Amino acid sequence: MGFIFLFTMGMVLKLRLKRYQSGKSWYQNFEVPYEEGMTFLRAFNRIKEEIDESFSFRHFCRAGICGTCSVLINGFPKLACKEQVLPYVVLGGEVLIEPLKNFTVIKDLVIDSEPVVKRIKEFHLWIKEKDQVLKIDPQISKKIEDAADCILCLACQAYCPQVLDENYAGPLFFAKFYRYALDPRDDQDRLSQAVEQSKLMYCLSCNKCNNACPKEVHPATLIRELMTFQKA
Repeated sequence: MGFIFLFTMGMVLKLRLKRYQSGKSWYQNFEVPYEEGMTFLRAFNRIKEEIDESFSFRHFCRAGICGTCSVLINGFPKLACKEQVLPYVVLGGEVLIEPLKNFTVIKDLVIDSEPVVKRIKEFHLWIKEKDQVLKIDPQISKKIEDAADCILCLACQAYCPQVLDENYAGPLFFAKFYRYALDPRDDQDRLSQAVEQSKLMYCLSCNKCNNACPKEVHPATLIRELMTFQKA
């Protein structure tokens, strides 16, 4: 650890941030002195606290649980609170920071997630019990648990090229449909929601959502399994 500290002394994180305020967008460069253990979220806070208080971004838990701090780092969706800056500092050069794609930008790195929330409500993506279920098969329970790890960070939605088709709900929703389709307590036709209302078959099978998910929910894999449900 001492060697790393000496090696990184005096090094800076060079950021090129995409800004958006009052209907105007531009790129702005910042340099933040490196601190041991620094994450991108910490760097954003340094900028806001010490350089430009108008800089806006979302964060809450700081522990990779709430999903609110997702941004694009060099074009790839990451959780700012979990992504360490050290590898970028060592490599040198500018790091491009942008808001998530496929969403309307409100200000700087803050995007409008309300369309996702609205769609979750429309699909009633919560359990509506039909009968009391005393026991769930352990293998089914494990699959439900894995699919339920989604933290609504929107990384998969931002990295999916097919969501540009507004009829296609996107990988986040298909992971939810899969989770509830398996759950014997749920009393809704999730397969119909996935196939007919959300255009499941439009999936490009590009696996980008699998690569983007920080919680390894593997939405593309779940989509392919949903397709087998339809055939069954």
